[in-house]
Amino acid sequence: MNKQDTLPKGISGEKHSEPNHYERRAIGSGIPNPMKHMAVFVTLTAACMAAVAAGERGGTLLDKVLLVSMSAIIVLAVHLLPALSRRWIMWPVWMGCLLCAMYGHLTFLIHASVHAEEDRAQHSALTVGTERQIEVTRESLGRINARPVATVAAELAVTRDSQQRTALRAEIAEGRRAEALDDELVKLSGISTVARSTRETDPVTASLAEVTRYSDGAVAIVIGMTFSVLIELVGALLWYEVLRHPDRDEGQTWNANTADVTDDVTHPDEAVTGFIKTEAPVTAATSAVTTELSGQVAPVINAIKIGECRPTVAGIRKYLGCSQARASELRRKLVGMGAV
Repeated sequence: MNKQDTLPKGISGEKHSEPNHYERRAIGSGIPNPMKHMAVFVTLTAACMAAVAAGERGGTLLDKVLLVSMSAIIVLAVHLLPALSRRWIMWPVWMGCLLCAMYGHLTFLIHASVHAEEDRAQHSALTVGTERQIEVTRESLGRINARPVATVAAELAVTRDSQQRTALRAEIAEGRRAEALDDELVKLSGISTVARSTRETDPVTASLAEVTRYSDGAVAIVIGMTFSVLIELVGALLWYEVLRHPDRDEGQTWNANTADVTDDVTHPDEAVTGFIKTEAPVTAATSAVTTELSGQVAPVINAIKIGECRPTVAGIRKYLGCSQARASELRRKLVGMGAV
């Protein structure tokens, strides 16, 4: 039997058909992270809202461009500052940016509500029908050229000519018809105003205003501020998790490497071949793990010095968001170095 044929798969001199540990690590690190996608989506949404509101406040094209740029910068600052800096000076700046971003979002929400109210009022069946009646009444009223009834009646009282009296009586009838149309026009205008104001009000806002006994405007402002605060805090939290805990994305890669090491050293059926199995995969995986742990020692030491991390296994695990085994290994390294 050829010696090459007796070698287990992956131990021969030929190139291994499966990707090695470093290739698998590269593949695992490229797995899409839903939290990153969600953070980008939330930031883009908030920036677009602020940009639209800024565009409506600007006059010339240059004013709009500068206002849109300023609003986008403020939104990015609100979302990214907590993850990029932990110095105390950052928090007053962050609070100021948050208030400015809330103002922009509130402006957008109020303008959107006004546009929706106008659209509802324009397409209301009652409003449209009333407007048509008002238009017809005005046209009929415009075709009447009669003088006021009191004036014509006074002239009729002193007139003795029969033909002239007949004409004056007809003019009095037209005048009374004009007065009736004028009264109807006033009534229709009132109905149209009530219908428009009713349709313009958001039903939910009106219901909340009735329950809380506040005005519709106050309820709308509170709702808008709530939405504004939520979208900004959600964006800041997502970016904090993404940028402060990048090692969580490598959890699947770490498990894949561990599985590869186990597969390479636990095949009893291959032990009867009489050849010594190479330890290269185990050595490569162990070196990769050691390098990764060494790269995390310095950040943990710095975090312990500035009080951001407790020198315990639980504290290290909470700070890095890693497994219990990795936190224990880092703790042993820190004890061996005399850092704790």
